Amino acid sequence: MTDESVRHGLQDHAVPPASRAESETYVDALVGYAARIGKTLLPLLFLFSMVALVYYLFKGYLPEFHSDSAVKNLLAGEVLREGSYFPHDWNYVNGDLWVVFGQAFIIPFLPFLPNGFMLHGISGLVSALILLSSLWWASSMLITSRWIRLLVVTIFAGGVHWLMAEHLFGQVSYGNVLFLCALTLCTGWRLLEAPGPRPLLGWSAAFIGINVLTFWGNPQRAAAYDFLPMAAGVLAWLWGRSDLMMWKPGARRWAGSPALHRAVLLMGLMAIAGAIGTLLHAHAVAVVNNAEGAGSARYLSFDGFLTNLKFTVMGILGTFGALPHEGLRVMSAAGAYQAARFASLLVFLVLLPFVAAWLLRSASSSARMFAGFTFSGLLVFVFLQVTTTTPDMSGPIVSARYMVPSLVLGVVALAAYAEQRGVRRLGGFAAWGVLLMLASSLVDPANSFARIYRGLPPSPHQTQAAELERHGLSYGYATFWNANVISVISEGKVRVRPVLLVDGLPSPHRHLSSNQWFRPSAWQGKTFLMLSAEELAGLDRPRLERAVGVPVETFRIGDQEVLVFAGNIAAGLQGWDMARTRSYSLAIPLNAQSRHEIGQVVEEGGTTRLRADAGQAGYLHFGPYLFLPEGSYQLTADVQSSAQGDAGMVEVVADEGRRVLAKAAIPGGSASVVLPFANPQDTDLVEVRVFTNGNGLMELRSLQLLPEGKASLALPAPATAPASAPLPARQESAVPAG
Repeated sequence: MTDESVRHGLQDHAVPPASRAESETYVDALVGYAARIGKTLLPLLFLFSMVALVYYLFKGYLPEFHSDSAVKNLLAGEVLREGSYFPHDWNYVNGDLWVVFGQAFIIPFLPFLPNGFMLHGISGLVSALILLSSLWWASSMLITSRWIRLLVVTIFAGGVHWLMAEHLFGQVSYGNVLFLCALTLCTGWRLLEAPGPRPLLGWSAAFIGINVLTFWGNPQRAAAYDFLPMAAGVLAWLWGRSDLMMWKPGARRWAGSPALHRAVLLMGLMAIAGAIGTLLHAHAVAVVNNAEGAGSARYLSFDGFLTNLKFTVMGILGTFGALPHEGLRVMSAAGAYQAARFASLLVFLVLLPFVAAWLLRSASSSARMFAGFTFSGLLVFVFLQVTTTTPDMSGPIVSARYMVPSLVLGVVALAAYAEQRGVRRLGGFAAWGVLLMLASSLVDPANSFARIYRGLPPSPHQTQAAELERHGLSYGYATFWNANVISVISEGKVRVRPVLLVDGLPSPHRHLSSNQWFRPSAWQGKTFLMLSAEELAGLDRPRLERAVGVPVETFRIGDQEVLVFAGNIAAGLQGWDMARTRSYSLAIPLNAQSRHEIGQVVEEGGTTRLRADAGQAGYLHFGPYLFLPEGSYQLTADVQSSAQGDAGMVEVVADEGRRVLAKAAIPGGSASVVLPFANPQDTDLVEVRVFTNGNGLMELRSLQLLPEGKASLALPAPATAPASAPLPARQESAVPAG
């Protein structure tokens, strides 16, 4: 018997043709049976998910409702109060103007309903319906089955996990980004494939409008989430087409095809819309208050890359609720479910590159476009997560929020892969496993949507709001995470404004707040200050009482101590009312409270100086976190140093050193460093930093900060500062931030 006959014999013996046919028939029957059950159950699951979503928005989110989420209500109230969509008194952050955000869906209801949690729920419901509709529309680019498209929508309508629900439906911080991405992608696709002039005109107008709004809100974010992915999507749409260039015999030249013309038109319209939106953004930012925030991202070391790579994977798994809870028993039903969820999401991460490659080779131009848009966007943010300081990896799961829009679209791509590959092939079988696991999320206790049948945990802020109202209090101050949230939960009956503690005294926390809240005229009558025990330990109570009087009442609410004062404490604390701050000159006195990283305070002849010995390198002075109105200024620093050559540097900075307004070198010997500079806008948290390089003894004798044209100084107390007033980073001393 030959080797060939043996091989055929073994094959025939292993799987007889009849047996193979029977096996395939059995599998087909099983798959068909499962599909029929799925089609029966899916509409019911979708309806239950929508009910759970509505419950979450109007009740189930209360235990997680926080001050960042409450900002949309408060901003809507300021829009109505000032009669401007961009209120002049509001303090924006990072140039994010919130053009298309939740406050837009609250404003129409404010004349009829109190500005409370119900309006937050209405806003969330409108955002959720837009988001789910945009997912349904986007999925049509690559999924032919309506059942599978419904499965995708059902997965996300069910919340997935408390953190995904927070990003998409609770705070809606990245739900808005996601639906703007999806709408940009879909209108661009329709533009490319419009069958005639009239549809082309209509889709072009829609595409321009969406992109103008997106860039108007935040050009940098729009470039990262929309422009760059759209460029990749258009290239993918063109990829594989044989008709990009056409030979014109009469003209004896090559010319672009209609498909190429459409692609050029789309990117041209996006560039025009981006330019218009950016100009609108620049105009709006120039007339509102804006804090620069976190500053520019910086690259990490290679070891930092490896650390962030681990945290990035951890963040993705955590966002989908795939990390088993520490301490959970392995041999339990919950432990088995967590293991299956963890394994399925690992499979999802492994499959994503294969799904991307498969879609980019697809014969469908719309599928290729979807893949180019989605996976290029994911690569951009994975790159930033791994290699730069963009994410705060002290909370890697929360920092994965930047990737949420691309990850959600990645699930849509996985569903298309599952549809085409079926269950007979390993990849398709694995993809279906991931989708079904995500569809089961409503049974996971870590999913906030499960509260519809598991019960609602208590909300401490509801208790705080009720107790404050019971004590007859209507206006007061607390640290950020206990302020805005109470204002909204109480429907404005108790308005709590955010403060932070600086040198033992409360100061306005203007981040995403209105300057009007901190003016004495904002409220006449009793006010309160609510602090935790830890915060209370940092309060300089004697100084506070000298400024605003002794509390007329004190009581506790849980872990919070409430100090009640007879009047508005804003009237007795300097630096709270910015309009009043403009009326006096600025000075920076040197005394025992002067902030310094190195050196010591020296009292000689009735004067106070700061002195650092030779060999000591660092900041001899920083702070005092002043509010500096727009205008021209001159800083004079009287410094003496025994160093030869440069002794150090003096600089005026804001945003904890991330924005430099002016800087100059300090020469050795006795010197009066005069530093004129312009402050282009009202700026909070301004510091004067004096740095010594340690080459010699340095003594700082005085600091004078004068508005242009002023000849005398008043001595106001420092205004505001970061909550912990952190020391400047030593490693940044030689090269100041900027």
